[in-house]
Amino acid sequence: MREHKIVVLGTMGCGKSTLVRAIATGAVVDTDVLNSDREGADKASTTVAMDYADIDLPNGDRLRLYGTPGQQRFDFLWPILLQGASGVVLLLDATRAAAVAELEAYLTVLKQHAALVPAVVGITRLDLAPQFDLEACSTLAGWDARVLPVMPVDARDREQGLWLMDVLMSEMEAGELVMAHG
Repeated sequence: MREHKIVVLGTMGCGKSTLVRAIATGAVVDTDVLNSDREGADKASTTVAMDYADIDLPNGDRLRLYGTPGQQRFDFLWPILLQGASGVVLLLDATRAAAVAELEAYLTVLKQHAALVPAVVGITRLDLAPQFDLEACSTLAGWDARVLPVMPVDARDREQGLWLMDVLMSEMEAGELVMAHG
């Protein structure tokens, strides 16, 4: 059995905690508190340290999911949680006007702290923002010769969350093959 540390990044309200809860096979540990950041997102509670859950895969492997807090004031936790990560899920909220700029900011974090870690970008809340430009995100999602998969995902839907994890696992396996064969 292999264990894979998966870090879920994104802004407050983009669906990180929801995704972790939707796909977890056991108990979820969360650090949600009353939201005092009303300008960041219209929600009652928010994560202040991390969410954590396990997913057992059919092949015996285990995913250990770490959902990060989305507020900028907790950005010091992101590099800590990215240490030793096997993969990263970056979630963007399609209803946020600044979503593309937020993608750029999170890509900078990945370049600095997890440049070689396989990653995928999930776009949430597309049902509320049908005009959202997925193509712009796809064009932007990467650096150097690296291109990250960008896909729509409903963070509430377990099957879609597992599909996102499946794409990430494919990226991780491809990375392992490249490393093994130089």
